[in-house]
Amino acid sequence: MKRAADSKPRTARSFLISVAVHGALIALAVGWVVSTQMMHEEPEAEFKAEPRVQLPAQIREHLMNVSKHDSMAPRPTYSRRLSGTGPSTIEVPKMPDVDLNQMLPLDPSAMVSDQIASLVGASGAGIGTGRGIGGGGGTGGAGSGVAFFNIKDTAKSVVIMLDVSQSMFSRTGDYDNGTRKLVKTGKEQAFQIIRDEAAKLIDGLSAESRFGIIRWSGSARSWKPELVRATDANKAEARAHIQNEVDANTAGPTGGRPGGTRHDYAIEELLRLAPEVAFMLTDGNATRSNTGKGGMSSIPAEEIFKQIEQAAKDTPALPRIHTIYYVTGADKKEEEDLLRGIARKTKGKFRKVEAAGKKDGKKR
Repeated sequence: MKRAADSKPRTARSFLISVAVHGALIALAVGWVVSTQMMHEEPEAEFKAEPRVQLPAQIREHLMNVSKHDSMAPRPTYSRRLSGTGPSTIEVPKMPDVDLNQMLPLDPSAMVSDQIASLVGASGAGIGTGRGIGGGGGTGGAGSGVAFFNIKDTAKSVVIMLDVSQSMFSRTGDYDNGTRKLVKTGKEQAFQIIRDEAAKLIDGLSAESRFGIIRWSGSARSWKPELVRATDANKAEARAHIQNEVDANTAGPTGGRPGGTRHDYAIEELLRLAPEVAFMLTDGNATRSNTGKGGMSSIPAEEIFKQIEQAAKDTPALPRIHTIYYVTGADKKEEEDLLRGIARKTKGKFRKVEAAGKKDGKKR
């Protein structure tokens, strides 16, 4: 009974001690939390003024109008067709074969110069009569409109260059190689069409223009030592010169220089006269006489081209040489290539003209 009485006070003391210990722990925990919160510093409040974006009234109205316009636009349509990337069952017809040789005479630079000259010639040049191939022109801002065998240009100075070699007359029946005599003379000759075209060009020149005439074969002979004004008196004298003096074998070799059909001599004389434009008419390649051997040999086209290229270096302004291939015999590619090359290197134009009464034959 005594032990039961002693256990009661012990139990009470243990309880009180437990309560006191838990209370102390709770107090310590509360104190730690409070001290931690008090030690933590809150960041100071910071105020920022953000820029305010506001559209002007005009922009707002414009955007509203654009939005209204877009809303009224019809909805896009979509094709319901199916497309594939596989090969088609449709066969394209085979293209015909083209003979490339037919395209060789086409010279791109000649085509361009043709277009330019046609635009320039429209300001003053006209097409005359005379077997359907053109004559003289009017006046333009840069000089007279000139035309020769339907090649048109505009220039303040011009030279007409005429080949008077034997083949120019013999192949058309004007000259007999056997007897070495003219069969036809004056206006009866097939060559007369060339004289008529030259006269038309001269008649169309304005008084401010200057002009000259060169005939060549074994030598190159100028009508006047310098270009002359296109006055009425000079025009009349030039027409008479062409009609009476420009004929077969009227430009034989001179000065001990080898003869032939000397295109190089003609170009040399042209460069000395220094016109703006020249019309060069011939029926074939350049030839030279073989000194001491007899006969003739061709002057290579490259030799003529080098002459022009050297002149381009030495001359401030090279004349535009328009070339006319006057076909009196067989149409030869090498002859055409030479004349095309001369025109191309001087920014001129090229034309091929079939001679009246032409006959096949060899160049002499």
